[in-house]
Amino acid sequence: MISLYGNYRNRKFTDIFPSVEEFKKAYTNCGIPQQLKNAESINTIYYLLYAKYGNSTIASFDENQFIYKVMSTVYMYGPKWEKERELQEQVRDLEGKDLEVASTRIFNHSFNPSTAPSTGTLDELTTINDQNVSKTKRGKLEQIAMVMDLLQRDITEEFLNKFKSFFLIIVAPELPLWYVTDDNDDNDNNAEFGPSFCI
Repeated sequence: MISLYGNYRNRKFTDIFPSVEEFKKAYTNCGIPQQLKNAESINTIYYLLYAKYGNSTIASFDENQFIYKVMSTVYMYGPKWEKERELQEQVRDLEGKDLEVASTRIFNHSFNPSTAPSTGTLDELTTINDQNVSKTKRGKLEQIAMVMDLLQRDITEEFLNKFKSFFLIIVAPELPLWYVTDDNDDNDNNAEFGPSFCI
């Protein structure tokens, strides 16, 4: 089908990956190691890319190169996005008591331990003669501010922007829109217009 608005030289994201099955097949068979821990993550990535770039024309003339660029980006940044999303979910699930305690610091002191530690060791002493505990408590407003700050960053948008350079950013087609007119009629008002193929 010929576009009424001109034509692009390259195909769109949805032409190359028309379904999540095709995307998963490319992910599995491209030769780049699969780093994602959750099997559903690759499905989510496909639908997120579809939503943002589905009708975008790819920038590469070599479609195989485009596929490898997408899969290498998933390989490089997908695991980080996956982990950060998991951590943000944990933050969203936090409740009052989890947010109330800011920190607990325990200071132990041992008089004349039976075994003196060396200066380079990180091992704890086995005997304790004295202990001092310091606890910090957050107020309600501080709890809310902390959660809002942790959730403010849009990790998914940052991840999807890694794919932005793989698509054309111009707003007009690359090829001109050709019209077919009736050569026997010089009156422009009676000319028949229609899209023609470009050569």
